[in-house]
Amino acid sequence: WRDMSRQATADNEVLKWRLWDLEKALEQAREDKRDIHEEMTRQYQELRKQTAAHSQRLEAKVKTLQEQLATRLQESQQTQETATQALAERDRTIAQLQGRLDAMEREYEKILHGSLDLVLAKMAEASQHWEEVGTTIAVEHKERLQEFGLNPLEI
Repeated sequence: WRDMSRQATADNEVLKWRLWDLEKALEQAREDKRDIHEEMTRQYQELRKQTAAHSQRLEAKVKTLQEQLATRLQESQQTQETATQALAERDRTIAQLQGRLDAMEREYEKILHGSLDLVLAKMAEASQHWEEVGTTIAVEHKERLQEFGLNPLEI
């Protein structure tokens, strides 16, 4: 019994040491678990902060881009309105100039017709005058030829 008692005591001591080693290992595992949990929590918080900061930067950028877009759209609309007004003004100016051109053309036609009528009247007057002068000269020559005894129809 003594041997068995000694063996049991020795086994008991070995088991106590193993238990103590296992408790130490368990405690170390718990500390490691706690350290890992704390590190993961810290990393999670850091990641959350970074994500929130990134999200805020993106939101600010989106807001800035939306404002720029609104500004560009407004500028585009104003430019389009200005262009439309300029085209309308150009069309009005062209219409006015075309009206003036038409009026000037009619006026020039009147002046030209009046001048041509005056030229025709002067030509008719000159033609009549020269016809009378020609007739007078022909009559004078006819009379002179007859004075010399010549027949003007034979010459």
